[in-house]
Amino acid sequence: MAFEKNFPMPEGFDLRAFDVLDSTNLECVRCAEAGHAGNLWVVSERQTAGKGRRGRTWISESGNLFTSLLYRIDCDLATASQLSFVTALAVRDAMADILQSVDQVTCKWPNDVLVGGRKISGILLETAGQGGNAPSHVVIGIGVNIRHCPTEVLYPTTCLEQEGAVDETPARVMARLAPSMDHWLRQWKKHGFAPIRKAWKAVAQGIGQEITVRLPNEALQGRFVDLDETGALILEVAGERRHITAGDVFFN
Repeated sequence: MAFEKNFPMPEGFDLRAFDVLDSTNLECVRCAEAGHAGNLWVVSERQTAGKGRRGRTWISESGNLFTSLLYRIDCDLATASQLSFVTALAVRDAMADILQSVDQVTCKWPNDVLVGGRKISGILLETAGQGGNAPSHVVIGIGVNIRHCPTEVLYPTTCLEQEGAVDETPARVMARLAPSMDHWLRQWKKHGFAPIRKAWKAVAQGIGQEITVRLPNEALQGRFVDLDETGALILEVAGERRHITAGDVFFN
């Protein structure tokens, strides 16, 4: 399956495919600034300036999936940040479907997907369309390791090929991801964050366990107690519960 002109998309979504881009997120930003209404998937075979969280470089070798969704929002940014968990569930379900494995595919706070405890996908949310008092769109960037996975990284990685899915291509993965994303977006729009939080917790890695959370200026060790109603990680440290909104999680 290739990204042909009539590539199947869920109703109401469009797709633009490129051979090479600086980044699919940046292309979505440009589309928003040009007045695009949203519900646009952008995919590229290669990226020359891909990035992950906190400005880290995202290795963009051909054969992996590099895609972003331009999604119009009508809520505040705190609510829009819930889309990180919506997206993680969509990617997780797509990976579980491909690998025919429910138990091995988990979500890692805040926005990674793991297979057998190793990272197979990363998610990056950015805002776009700054006209008016608030951004009009969220750009949801998704990278899925299909043929390749980086080695010099903070966290162990894997790819679909290493996990036995040797026939997968970016287009085949996208054909599963797009309807999965449509499903979870509909759940979020209709029911809010509560069912998203419940579903995410059911497939989350590390709840109830001792973890390390690296913050910009410190590293905290404690027990991953829960996910609060805003999506913050609740960490119990020396009997005190801290609500953490950003950080890197490592399992002890």
